[in-house]
Amino acid sequence: MKPRRTAYEIVWKILEYCKEPRRLTQIMQGCNLNTPTANRYVDLLVHKNMLTINEECYKTTKEGLKYIELIEEAYLTLF
Repeated sequence: MKPRRTAYEIVWKILEYCKEPRRLTQIMQGCNLNTPTANRYVDLLVHKNMLTINEECYKTTKEGLKYIELIEEAYLTLF
């Protein structure tokens, strides 16, 4: 059995996936999330200005790209 993903890994995956504009259903499928979980994380990321929403599509912002760089650096250092 695989270990559960951490919140950091889920956020990282969503931000990576949304480098191109994506609808919520695409995020759910591409990041393997159920509806309540996807809504919770997407709402958090929009609130933190890491995702923007335009015509029902979400896209990673500059702040989100900075987060991706930081988490990748930490991940590579640890693993």
